[in-house]
Amino acid sequence: MPAGVRLVVTALVAGTAVTLPTGGPLSATSPQRAVAQAHGVQLVKVERQGSRVVELTLRTPAFTTPTKVDVDLPVGYHAHPHKRWPVTYFLAGIMNTYASLNHVVDGVKLTRRFPAIAVSPNGDSGWWSDWYNGGAKGAPAYETFVIDQLIPLIDRRFRTIPTRAERAVIGVSMGGYGAMMLAARHPDLFGEAATLSGAVDTNFQPIAAVLSASPTFQGGAVDAIYGSQATQGVRWHGHNPTDLAANLRRTRVQVRTANGFPNPGIGEHLLSADSPSCVIEAGVHQGSLNFTRKLNALHIPHLWEDYGPGCHTPPNFKREITDTLRVLARQFAHPATDPRSFSYRSIEPRFRSYGWRVAADSRRALEFLVLRVVGDRRVTVTGSGLTTVTTPPLFGKLHRVELRGATRREVRVDARGRIKFSVDLGPPDRQQQYTLGASTSTVRRAVTFDPPAG
Repeated sequence: MPAGVRLVVTALVAGTAVTLPTGGPLSATSPQRAVAQAHGVQLVKVERQGSRVVELTLRTPAFTTPTKVDVDLPVGYHAHPHKRWPVTYFLAGIMNTYASLNHVVDGVKLTRRFPAIAVSPNGDSGWWSDWYNGGAKGAPAYETFVIDQLIPLIDRRFRTIPTRAERAVIGVSMGGYGAMMLAARHPDLFGEAATLSGAVDTNFQPIAAVLSASPTFQGGAVDAIYGSQATQGVRWHGHNPTDLAANLRRTRVQVRTANGFPNPGIGEHLLSADSPSCVIEAGVHQGSLNFTRKLNALHIPHLWEDYGPGCHTPPNFKREITDTLRVLARQFAHPATDPRSFSYRSIEPRFRSYGWRVAADSRRALEFLVLRVVGDRRVTVTGSGLTTVTTPPLFGKLHRVELRGATRREVRVDARGRIKFSVDLGPPDRQQQYTLGASTSTVRRAVTFDPPAG
């Protein structure tokens, strides 16, 4: 490992170790047992931590032991029992916990005027991803937990506005990576996303080195998250926010960072425990620059804030969070509508976005596939192999729809108003993308519907 990379890894461990609290045991005050279990997660304990903070203990197959979540309720939540609220998911950095928002950066105070529920799950050092585990997969599965389990549970138990436009995800450091990764992989779930001093480009090798080493901080193997870059590079690219930036075109994005020089004005000094944190901030500053440049190259509007001097410290995080919440409050007051046209790329063999479902050829090696939807009349698929597409319920009470560009000229409309069709994208690629010597050949096919939906 190059010396510069070793320095960043060492600095990351040293910098976090001096600032983070450890989660203490829960008391037994006012426990509530949930009798219902849904989406594979069970709520086993609810405990108040203050007038506005609720701590949840959850059991889920995504983890080998129960996990905890802090929920910060907005001022007025109890006073207005019929009012519903937007939700912001806060993702913490490496070696932080679900309690970091409240214990490290005084989240209760920062959210006092924030008109939304703030939810803080536990990310350990897992980069908010489902781990590859050398091909065995299984636990831990942070992405599955947040997307498939936590969001439905929060919407079911609290008075949320359960729509994309009223749901945001933000994160600090590793959490910034997680926020943008989840927003880019699930743009139909999050209308707003923000990275604060985030490690948002794993093509930048110092950041990649930290990601590789991170599983060891919680007892895992090196490269347990995505596998080796040499043999599993497609998994790295398929989760990297900078590679997935095009998926964020319909998302309100904030990118905030400092430059790694100490800022005495916020309480940072070079010859202090902040020194390793300055090295870290310099690294994430470069990653954030790479990310914002990619957004600019794609002509994707976003908020870019380079604060200048500042290190990877709570004072810097506090100002970033304060500014982020101020912008989110304005955005929640003017919710965006869901797009009728969008483009989405994914490495997953099966995926869904905005109600569209795609299943790649089972013979195809892992590689990117691109779905582009233009209104309700046209869809373009780019990839390899025989690909199956299922539409949202666009076709009302029609019985049949004629197609151009699909393998069949006519398909039936199901009872929910959807159609399912296949697209021939040529022979399926047999070599995994981004593997040394692999040859990837994709075909682009457009399919149009007649009569048009609606």
